Amino acid sequence: MHRGITVRRTDAIQLGRHAHRLETLYRRCFSAPPWQESAERLAGFPGRLTAHLGRDGFAGLVAISGGHLVGAVYGWPAGPHLATGTAFDDALAAAVTPDVASRLVAPALVVAELMVDPEHQRQGIGRALLIRFTAGWPSAWLCTHADAPAADLYRRTGWHEEAAFVVEEYPLVLFTWRA
Repeated sequence: MHRGITVRRTDAIQLGRHAHRLETLYRRCFSAPPWQESAERLAGFPGRLTAHLGRDGFAGLVAISGGHLVGAVYGWPAGPHLATGTAFDDALAAAVTPDVASRLVAPALVVAELMVDPEHQRQGIGRALLIRFTAGWPSAWLCTHADAPAADLYRRTGWHEEAAFVVEEYPLVLFTWRA
């Protein structure tokens, strides 16, 4: 990882205090290809973040360089059953086999977001955040855009593609990892 980058653990309260900085990072990461999120979707991030911050066991890591937030990862422990009721949850549940579904519940870690500022990508920040965040967990899962460069990172670090599905016109790939 690039020198001068500090990685710190964070909880929901600490991350919530920096929601504006996190929203700026989110916009920088997801407004460009392949995501090209709509203005409406980008504007909805604060609401999604608030919902995420309220999840039991929420935790995360942030990467700071020169006082600026350049990366973040966060998530929570998976529940005993697959979640339902949102477009994402329902599409994911429909896309996986029972065997895969069994790996997406407790004791797995849900990696909800992993973001690295485009100007700081390809310096090992995303890899370091992901490895530190999943340390100590028996398994984890996450989803990304099918064409995202991050998909290559996941493959190189031992994550496995399990299913492909579409949510709100975004093609996603489910990746799982086991310690």
